[in-house]
Amino acid sequence: MQITDPINNPRLFIEQTRSETLGQLRSGQVVTAQVIKPATNGMAQIDIGGMKLPVETGIKLEIGQQLALNVIKGGNRPELQLIRNLTPEAIQALALKRILPQQQPIHQLLNSLKPLTSTLPATAVAAEGNKIAQLLSQITQLNPGNTSQIQNPQGGTANPLERHIQTLMTLLQNSANQPSSSSTNKTVSNLTQQITQLINQTVSGNSPITAAAVRHAFEQSGLFMESNLAIGNAVGTDFKASLLKLLSELQTLSASNPLANSSATVRANDTATTLQLMAARLFAELQLLNEGTLARIQLHQLASLPQDESNLRQVWQFELPISHPEGHDDFFIRFEKETSTTDPSETRWTVVLNFDIPPAGPISAKINLEGDVISSHFTAESEEGASRLESTLPKLSKAFEKAGLTIGRLSFRQGITKKADELPSSPSPLLDEKA
Repeated sequence: MQITDPINNPRLFIEQTRSETLGQLRSGQVVTAQVIKPATNGMAQIDIGGMKLPVETGIKLEIGQQLALNVIKGGNRPELQLIRNLTPEAIQALALKRILPQQQPIHQLLNSLKPLTSTLPATAVAAEGNKIAQLLSQITQLNPGNTSQIQNPQGGTANPLERHIQTLMTLLQNSANQPSSSSTNKTVSNLTQQITQLINQTVSGNSPITAAAVRHAFEQSGLFMESNLAIGNAVGTDFKASLLKLLSELQTLSASNPLANSSATVRANDTATTLQLMAARLFAELQLLNEGTLARIQLHQLASLPQDESNLRQVWQFELPISHPEGHDDFFIRFEKETSTTDPSETRWTVVLNFDIPPAGPISAKINLEGDVISSHFTAESEEGASRLESTLPKLSKAFEKAGLTIGRLSFRQGITKKADELPSSPSPLLDEKA
């Protein structure tokens, strides 16, 4: 790939790129990139849409620098041109245009993965709106053969997730009577490993949720993946890194299977082809869910960028998925740190917490901490939620006092919950007025 600068005309040559991703670039398209590593001996690294790419360049690049690139030519060797006159705000607006249409709550992906890990029949876990569960249920009905004795490559009976992935891969190849190849076994193993890692990174609701667990989830939420890479830290358990690894496996699988993006009807002339199409659709749906979750994390990253050059106010926001037997609940958490303009040692913290758990319903909480004085206000939409808050506030007050804090004001009311703005503020328009 070649990127040119129309002003100073330096060239950036990108090696070892994934053709299935870069092949989607079209002439006239504007893409955003972020510098992950500065140029060392003429080599740097940038991120385009979650894809890390090594770059050979003579341009001085800084870590975190946002680049706007205009696609001059697509194809196997796309050419891009550096756009010099875009402000950081305009680049942020371009990024928002790209990720807003596809972003979705994290729990949608996690809940969709549940049928693949369940020992129950697919029909028992098929839920409305869960396309993975519905496709798996249809596949089970058409392919009722017992897969409980499928062996994993290392020997022994495979776990439910590995059994399902193995069955889907066999159907995808339309070769039920042929033994699995080494490449197929490797794909099954990699997909099983990446999905298991994603599921294991959630916080369990079966035990009390501690401050240490929330802190760990915050640090591994994906907000800091690029900054950790820049300083050489490992990102093995980072949620965004896990998503990117799973997406890479799914993209490789999609590129090698002509049915992955097929628009053919699910019902074909024979059962084997029908099952093959269903397996392809299931993997395609899983890829879409993965991309939507990745876009959601990128949205939180944009919202968590420094608010002003003085660094007097900083915001971090993320979603904390809590697992339970029926699925996952998302807790939206937003931290705000504001430093006094007159006394830098004075800091005010604000925490916004939004969640919706039956039967309490939607609840919004706002907690302020200034020095050792803490105040909080809760809003519940349902009568049940308001009643639970009323009975819980005395316990919360005692917990604050036990922690050595001074109670300012604790209050609650029943009403419409005011959700924190999840979108980063952007002075540049998200809608083009000129076509």
